[in-house]
Amino acid sequence: MARAPRGARRPHDAQASRQALLGAASTLFDARGYDATTVREIGDRAGVDAALIARYFGGKEGLYLATLEQEGRPQLPGDPKEAFVTMVSRGEEQGIGPVPLGMVNPNLTDEMRTQLREITRARVVVPLATELAKRGISDAELRAELLLATAIGVTLTRASGTLPLLANAPLDQVLEILDAVVEALQGQT
Repeated sequence: MARAPRGARRPHDAQASRQALLGAASTLFDARGYDATTVREIGDRAGVDAALIARYFGGKEGLYLATLEQEGRPQLPGDPKEAFVTMVSRGEEQGIGPVPLGMVNPNLTDEMRTQLREITRARVVVPLATELAKRGISDAELRAELLLATAIGVTLTRASGTLPLLANAPLDQVLEILDAVVEALQGQT
């Protein structure tokens, strides 16, 4: 999607504005991550007032979640081990977004918990469980959830710096050490 000329605004069309915001946000979130993307940049790229993000999505977090629910979003690799590496690597490259943070937040509303569950189920758990089940692995869905939880835990702990050895270790070293864990979760040990 091409960037709108600076200062150019779309005529008032709620559906077009909403779609423009979704498109702009998807592009920016994919390229730069959640934390490095501002609502102002999203509004500028979409050619609409950034205040509409709050109106249509409840804020940046809601917009981010809406982008994840869109069809045609980039999917994780089909191989569970590759998917795990991708999840951890994205956290390193793009920072921690609201989905991993929300998944470990015990104070979520029931509505937000349901939304996160549906997103992660559709985008991560079901595809991984399907692949594991094709391989004849028992407890495929539980194993898929454990792969996701492990990736989130490692990513959040590295980002927080509370465990300094883990936080400062090269990602390749961390992934190498975790290889046996990931293999076990795939039923391969």
